[in-house]
Order: sequence, then C-alpha cells, then structure tokens
Amino acid sequence: MLLQKAEQEKENVTVMRMICQRFPLIAVGVLALCAITSVPAHAYSWSSCSQYATYTENGYNLYTDEWGASSGQCVYANSSTNWWSVADYPDGTSVQAYPDTEIGLGNVNLSSLSAVNSSFNFSVPSGASFDAAYDLWTNNNVDEVMVWEDWNNNGPIASSYSCNQLGVNGCPFATNVSIDGVNYDVFQGYTNHNVVSFLRISKTTSGSVNLLDLMNWLANEGKLTSKTFSTADFGFEITKTEGSQQFTVNSYSLSYSSGGCTPTAITPYISVNNGSSWTEENSATVSSTSTQVDLGPQPTSGGSWKWSGPNGYSSTSRQIDDIPLSSGSNVYTATYTNSSGCNSTETFTITVN
Repeated sequence: MLLQKAEQEKENVTVMRMICQRFPLIAVGVLALCAITSVPAHAYSWSSCSQYATYTENGYNLYTDEWGASSGQCVYANSSTNWWSVADYPDGTSVQAYPDTEIGLGNVNLSSLSAVNSSFNFSVPSGASFDAAYDLWTNNNVDEVMVWEDWNNNGPIASSYSCNQLGVNGCPFATNVSIDGVNYDVFQGYTNHNVVSFLRISKTTSGSVNLLDLMNWLANEGKLTSKTFSTADFGFEITKTEGSQQFTVNSYSLSYSSGGCTPTAITPYISVNNGSSWTEENSATVSSTSTQVDLGPQPTSGGSWKWSGPNGYSSTSRQIDDIPLSSGSNVYTATYTNSSGCNSTETFTITVN
C-alpha cells in the first residue's frame, strides 16, 4: 500500500526512499522508482536520502546538501571522511547537489595561521557533469574560494565567458599560477558574494594541498574581501548524471595550525589478509572478524604515533598489525606528532559484515 501511495503522491519522496531501501528486491515495474536509492552492495555506517542531512564524526560534518534539487541523491558513509553519493540527475542544467565534508576553522585571520593541510583521494563516474572541489569561506561568507581538482562539463563563475580555458566557458584573470608545485588557472566572478576558483592545469583524483598558501596568494593579489578563514569543505558539485551514478571520497583529511606550528599530513594505508601490497585508503570492508587487517600510515620516520580504538585499544607504533575486530564498524584513530610538536590525525574505519 505504501508503494501505491508513493506512486500516486509523488511529493512523498521520503516514504518512497524508505521503502526502496528496505525492499530492494521488488517487482521490475516498480524498480525504476528506487533507482536513485538502491542500497550499495557494501556495508555502511550511516546513510540519508534527505535533501539536507548531517553526519558528524571526529570534528568533521558530512552534508548531503542537495540545494539545487529536492530529490535524486542518497549519501552513504563508513565515516565522515570515507563516503559516497549515489545521484540520479538525468536532466540537470545547473548544480543539483554538493555532498561534502566540512571542518570549521573558527573565522581566524590568515596571518594567525601557519598551515591548512589537506589530502584527498576520490573516484568519479564517466560521462557525468560535475566538479570535485574544495569550497573555502571567509568570515560572514563574503568570499568563496573553490579549488577544483577534477571536473567534466562544469565551469567556474567568471567575469567573462568568452573564453574556452581548460575546457570550461570562462576567462581566468591569471593563468599557469604555480603554488606549492601545482599550476592553476584562476577565475573570479560574483554572485551575491565574491567567488574565486582555482582550476588545476592537470586534473587529479588524489593528492595533497596547503589551502592556506592559496588563500594567502589571493590576499596578496587583493582578491579577498576578508583576509580570514572560516570553513573548509570538500566534495562533489553534481550537475547531471547518466542514470544513477556514484561519486566516492575514498579518503580525506584536513588539519590546520597557528603560531608557527605546521602539522604533517598523514597518508593512510591498509593491508588486508597480511597481503604483500598496501592500499592508500582509510577504510575497508571484510567478511570476518578473524580477517587480518594491518594499518600502516605514513610518514615512516620522524615524530611519534599514538593510536586509539575500540574497547580501549591503544598503541604507540606507527604500523599496527592484525587489529582486533568485531562485527559492524571498527574505528581506529592515528595521531602523529611531528618534530615540531604539531599533531595531525587520521581515522581508519574497518567494517565487518
């Protein structure tokens, strides 16, 4: 009866999503209604198909942020830094959603910060219109600074759209700007606030960046209204998909420091079944609590490590082998203290089905 009602009353999207998630094996004639919310094959700790929902963990907020549409997306998470969006926007002509992970810096002055380091690793589908980007804000949201790592058929806000630079319709005010060894074209435009966008000359799906260096470059160029740093987000601006498609953040981290202390970015690595190879990720799904899982983040030398985990687990080793596992989600947090005394953290989530 609920499915019949949902068909008759299209506005009752929430009810339909609940039905689709709980009963994925339904008649073929109804399956199309559940396309955007069919549950992924792998396990997850949190999910939501709501237009605006938040999952908070370890200081990060994960948002569904479907601000351009009222439905069409479900977000699934192993953690706030390992999650995926399943989106179905076949007719999108503008950004429909920006599922993202956010961390607040507290409206600090740029001059009081010494580093804002971040690393990312993500996967995107072919054919979709999207950009995978940081979205940085200054105090009172008077400046929006985007850093595009990868994109397809999306373009940044610009003062003029008579150019075709980097395959986008927009004219940059600066080209081939080198910051921390990465070259960018930089665009600026206005909506109800100042918007500046860095687009990498060479697209990538993994890497690291000191976001403070980008903000300081803009401040020195006179392109910021407020020389502050409020929040930092990372996610996918999704405009159009070819049917139901998945956008995945495999791993993500952000740390910041002030007073001349610069934290060291942690690169996560996991090895399953005592394998000879390591995978650069901060989450994995295994089938048994007896599966051997080793965690070996980097850097491999200098500084010190401290681990915390379920049931009071602790260690001071960099690499921890054959970690204790129980059914469900197992969260292990590594804290690295570098030679300057600055801390950075990385959370690993191992899910046992």
